[in-house]
Amino acid sequence: GFHCQSCVFRGFLSTASLMEIWMRGSCRTVNMTCWMCPCTLVFYSDSCLRGWRLLYILTAFHRCSEVLKPFLLKYLQQASRSAGAQYQGIAKACEQNLKKTFQYGGRLVPPNSMELKAMMAGRSSKRQLFLFPGGIERHAKIKTCSVALEVIEELCYEMGLHRLEAMEEYAIFLVTNRGCGE
Repeated sequence: GFHCQSCVFRGFLSTASLMEIWMRGSCRTVNMTCWMCPCTLVFYSDSCLRGWRLLYILTAFHRCSEVLKPFLLKYLQQASRSAGAQYQGIAKACEQNLKKTFQYGGRLVPPNSMELKAMMAGRSSKRQLFLFPGGIERHAKIKTCSVALEVIEELCYEMGLHRLEAMEEYAIFLVTNRGCGE
């Protein structure tokens, strides 16, 4: 609950030890889920789920070392492809996060307490409103590891634009109501 969320949030604030936290968190989660006996699964299911959620957060925000990457990737691929595995869905999400983090570099801004609370509760996406010229509104599903390029592509496909040249003409701007007296 709150204690777990508080610990993870403090970990993000301590930037000097992020790589150590990443390595320890990933290794412990993998170790915990790899060596679990099926007869004790009921007893550990809550802590396993929290461990998987922590790994989900770590793979979305920080790169692991090049040494750990192939082992972690292989483990996540095996866990996500095991028929009937209990944590198959979150293992696939962790795998996708890890790949995106290596491709794009991970998120630069740590999650705020509300986002972290949602992730620890298992909610990893939200519907975000996008405003287009002419007052047109569209919603897109934004995940923890979403990047602007993916959102632009999704919105362009929705508008019927499928050519890369057309997509390159679009950008995302953030509009807030700060300073407007509201």
